[in-house]
Amino acid sequence: MKIAVRVTYPETGKYDWFEALKNYKEIGRIEVAFYFPKSFLEKVSVESVVAPFKKLGIAASSIHLAHARVTEPQIFESVLRKSITIAGELNCDTLVVHPSFGKLDDAKSFIDNMVDPILDENGIFLCWETFESKRRILSGIDGIANFCSTKIWHRACYDFSHIHKPQEEVIREIEENFDFIRVFHVSNRIAEKRKQHLPLFYSQDKTDLNFHQIFKFLVQKEFAGNIVLEYLPEYRNYVKSDAQFLIENFTSKKIFT
Repeated sequence: MKIAVRVTYPETGKYDWFEALKNYKEIGRIEVAFYFPKSFLEKVSVESVVAPFKKLGIAASSIHLAHARVTEPQIFESVLRKSITIAGELNCDTLVVHPSFGKLDDAKSFIDNMVDPILDENGIFLCWETFESKRRILSGIDGIANFCSTKIWHRACYDFSHIHKPQEEVIREIEENFDFIRVFHVSNRIAEKRKQHLPLFYSQDKTDLNFHQIFKFLVQKEFAGNIVLEYLPEYRNYVKSDAQFLIENFTSKKIFT
């Protein structure tokens, strides 16, 4: 497995992109996240995103698409194509996307006839992120895996904070759908208190998940994809140390006990 951290590009210019990435130079891998389709398309230049990566010598694990709706084909296609251009400049072959609200039947033709050929032409994977809401075009890992089973370039991004199930059930559904999962977004949660994207080893309250056990399971399964740490902004001080801990204890066959 490969450890990365999620960093959101400053579309509003609130912080320096180079300095934000420099903070994680030792980790070496970044998932680049974008939020707003309009600002992404109109204000973000490919060069401004890519330049710090080349200067710092770090890699992009994945590109998280701005939140365009697949049910709005023209905007989604523009966001997809520009994201692929950025990914190509960074030698990255993985995109992550939120399933839009709506019905899959309404988006199927667009995915089949426009999205799939673009993915195939560029040799890049589109990973649908897990959410429990049934109002999205794809719901849960079972729904995403079923969709991916008929596709070449579609996979799942399993987000532990978005699936509010007991750990035993989480492990079971990951194992059942393992071959379709290319990315994990990792963070802890307390579903009962509606808290999510907490540090993996959060100690201020009893969390739902034991990530020592989860990572042992992923090592045993020989997961070879990306593990991306995604915390709320107030916990950013934990990101680097937690990523370093994972690199030291779970990426060289050494298991923390």
